[in-house]
Amino acid sequence: MRNEQTSSTLTIRLRLMQTFFLLVLIFTPRVQAAVGDWKTYTSVRNMRQVICRDSLLWGATSGGVIQYNVLRGTLVTYTNSEGLAGNDVAAIALDHRGRVWAALSNGNLNLYSPASKTWTLITDYNGYQIQELYPHVDSILVCLSIGISLFNSRRWEVKETYKIGDVRRVAVVGREIWAACKDGVRRASLDFPNLMAPNAWTRYTTADGLMQNEAFAVQDFNGRIYVAGKPGVSVFDGVQWLPAELPEFSVFDLTLWRDKLLAVTGDGIWVRDASGMWSRLANWLNSAQRATVDQNQAIWLALPEIGLGYYQQGATQWTLITPDGPADNKFSALAFDRNGHLWTASPSAGISRFDGKQWRIFSLANKKLPTNDFRDLAVDNRNRVWAASWGSGVAVFATDDRDSITVTMINSSDKRLSGISNDPNYVVVTGIEKDQQGNLWLLNSHAADRRVVAVTDSLDQWQYFSTFDGLRSLYPTALAIDANGRKWIGSTDAGISVLDDNNTPFIKADDDLTQGLSSQDNLISLSIAGLAADQDGLIWIATPLGLQYWYNGQLKHPHFNIINENVHCVAVDVRNNKWIGTAGGLTVLESDGFTNRHYSTSNSALVSDFITCFAFDEKLGYAFIGTTNGLSRLETPYTKPAEDLSQLNGYPNPFVLTGPGSHFYVENLAEKSSLRIYTPEGYLVRHIPQAKILGSRVSWDGRNDRGEYVASGVYVYLVSTEDGRSRAGKVAVIRP
Repeated sequence: MRNEQTSSTLTIRLRLMQTFFLLVLIFTPRVQAAVGDWKTYTSVRNMRQVICRDSLLWGATSGGVIQYNVLRGTLVTYTNSEGLAGNDVAAIALDHRGRVWAALSNGNLNLYSPASKTWTLITDYNGYQIQELYPHVDSILVCLSIGISLFNSRRWEVKETYKIGDVRRVAVVGREIWAACKDGVRRASLDFPNLMAPNAWTRYTTADGLMQNEAFAVQDFNGRIYVAGKPGVSVFDGVQWLPAELPEFSVFDLTLWRDKLLAVTGDGIWVRDASGMWSRLANWLNSAQRATVDQNQAIWLALPEIGLGYYQQGATQWTLITPDGPADNKFSALAFDRNGHLWTASPSAGISRFDGKQWRIFSLANKKLPTNDFRDLAVDNRNRVWAASWGSGVAVFATDDRDSITVTMINSSDKRLSGISNDPNYVVVTGIEKDQQGNLWLLNSHAADRRVVAVTDSLDQWQYFSTFDGLRSLYPTALAIDANGRKWIGSTDAGISVLDDNNTPFIKADDDLTQGLSSQDNLISLSIAGLAADQDGLIWIATPLGLQYWYNGQLKHPHFNIINENVHCVAVDVRNNKWIGTAGGLTVLESDGFTNRHYSTSNSALVSDFITCFAFDEKLGYAFIGTTNGLSRLETPYTKPAEDLSQLNGYPNPFVLTGPGSHFYVENLAEKSSLRIYTPEGYLVRHIPQAKILGSRVSWDGRNDRGEYVASGVYVYLVSTEDGRSRAGKVAVIRP
């Protein structure tokens, strides 16, 4: 009888929903990334080269290719998640068709077509060091450490290679090729029948009048050839080499600007007029490597660690433009605060905060921190972010309601932490972890007083644990806290210490520090890189020699293969999946303990194979993966279940079903939920059981249980939990 009533009620509800069909159509669709999508975040501050055509500036950086609109001031970054074959870009060029050529540090070439907005990979130079790309008619002159290679851009093939040595830069002047080389300058006629022949090339050295043999750039100006060197600019008048100019400066690049010759030097930017007079341009700027000029004759510089420098005639100084992004591409720790902001730590560039749109940097360079070397992060119950540094103690970041951030340092000045034995002010903190009570545990490595573990609470009480108490090492590196409150403390030299404080960290009388793991317990390495406690009571142990886990008094090796035995970190997400970061990629072990997947740069858009840290957005299902060469974000289905179904939400509505790739999402599901889709007549169309729902969100591809696309109409989606709770919603399906 109950089933009949339920069916009747459902049928009435479905018929009533048809009345609201037109209302449903006005709902705004919500854009959502798909499970399995990758996104790369890199620093593009390390600018190596800039080129410009019309209003678009293109830059080669250690974090990808940038496109900067000089009129609008907008920036687009291209990385491996946008189609580049790699992110470490050594050189860049624009051909006469408007296509962008990018040379990667591994020798591969990428060609970008603005018309199709796609990158094409060319592997002919893989393994070679490309130092410059010079478009010429339908060819690209590729400067290599072995010479100049002629790549036919119309036939997509290497035509020939001129093995003349290490070529830094090249220029075609009239019917001649000039090459700036490591061992001098070379010159050849394009009319010579065989440029691969050694006698086709004339070499100039100091014996011929060059100031230095090592040349960095070549530029024609007013009928003469100018060559940049360290130091000075050598000048060839067509017959002989004239006395060098700017002999006191190292010169890195030469280009033309407003009928003048512009030189990028170690002493700023200098310009030479037609009379031969040199003068420095604007204020002193010594970090530039390359220069280009835009359509309005503004000068743009490639600045390592800064980004771009800009100068318009008449200005008294350079304008610096730092592209938004992390401070650099090395990541040592990641953490989310309660506002959903991602905090990142770097061993070389300080702390960054990402709010999903913009990055905010705290570093030695902007005088917001006393050091750039940070190793771990934790968020306390007051939403303060604690950052562990190597040498300066702990930086605590507090954010107020206006998003103003203050930084407080905790170090040896008030005796809360200890410095190393030969420098009491040098405080090394390698790890921070919050326990179930909200206390923060700190690893004060190398502490001169041997109190290498400290704990503090919200009242700023402090307690300490030392090697005299039973800790096994002065050099702790990793920390995990299990469900019983025990602290597992890994070290560089003595395996693992286990501290059982009976959940009374400020009462030491009931502590037990007799337990631990060493080689006698079959620990494969005494050097511990990372630790993690999962929801089943297992302790996962990352070492340079492989992965192990401890359970119920036994130390075991996993039964599954990991992608690389050199394990750097291990983390557990909200759905109890294990994320294992290695020197050769990433392995994810699902919560069933058997299913595992491997990710590397060869089979995915992972930014780098050397994994260092993880953080998980439990609401959106993003897994952030820190590496030594950038940050990756992977869209996963692993989200934290809601407490109930009161916030159930389905989108997009209407659901325009165009075919593969179209999905309707239902989010804010509670634990152990299942989804059913019904037709307007009350018949079951699709059932997705709880076993296939891995988080708080589920997607429907618009198919029925037979794999067929459903017809247009209004449908009901019904979510039910194992304990009997349920909630329904409606969706309009449109098949164009």
